[in-house]
Amino acid sequence: MRTHCLVSLLLVSFLTVSLQGADVNVSAAASLKDALNDIIQLYKKANPGDTIVPNYGSSGALLKQIENGAPADVFISADQQRMDALEKKKLLVADTRKDLLGNSIVLITAKSSKSGVKSFQDLATDKIGAQQLAVGEPKSVPVGTYAMEIFEFLKIKDAVQPKLVFAADVRAVLAYVARNETEVGIVYRTDALIMPDKITVIAEAPEKSHTPIIYPAAITITGMNPKGGKAFLDFLFSKPAEEVFKKYGFETNIRRGISKNTKHE
Repeated sequence: MRTHCLVSLLLVSFLTVSLQGADVNVSAAASLKDALNDIIQLYKKANPGDTIVPNYGSSGALLKQIENGAPADVFISADQQRMDALEKKKLLVADTRKDLLGNSIVLITAKSSKSGVKSFQDLATDKIGAQQLAVGEPKSVPVGTYAMEIFEFLKIKDAVQPKLVFAADVRAVLAYVARNETEVGIVYRTDALIMPDKITVIAEAPEKSHTPIIYPAAITITGMNPKGGKAFLDFLFSKPAEEVFKKYGFETNIRRGISKNTKHE
């Protein structure tokens, strides 16, 4: 009887590990959450036996996880810099890196806000006070890195420094502004679009004020299911996925070099 029970337990353990191995772990920038969740549902309908497990966060935080061995089959960054770091450390599967999407930067406020800010240049004035400008932490959050580039381009970095509140990712910036915890914030245009009832877009970042915003995607060597990762990565470039990305305001066809962001190059 004991032998029978032991065999049964081992069989259950083996099946559990096998099922877990079939999962496709996707580490993706927080700004992709809504669009990617919809795409995952489409993928499941087309591939009912597969399970996609998303992990959303700042691209910098996801980078660190992968560097530490996190089992990410697919990584989608909100900038080239973090993907470059993985490539330099040979943590990407060769020839799987592709540019997926584009985006743009906007300045936002809550609809209920009485702020007099009307442009990025106004951030350097007394129209907002100390700790009233939410941005991503520039060392780990691409939208924060882009924000710093904009401040330097406009020569207002020193003036805005006392006004900054750093957030863990772009969705945290959005939440600060939506809850009126800060007067204004800097996010991607796609993030502002998901809260039309709470958020007002004040201005778009000036042309040539920051690095082009391109989301690269790749398969990493730390993943446990490279075959499943490749299948999902391919699906991200399919017509159904492209339509979802467009619905959420992302710029597609980046791989063909016709992104609006190319004007910043």
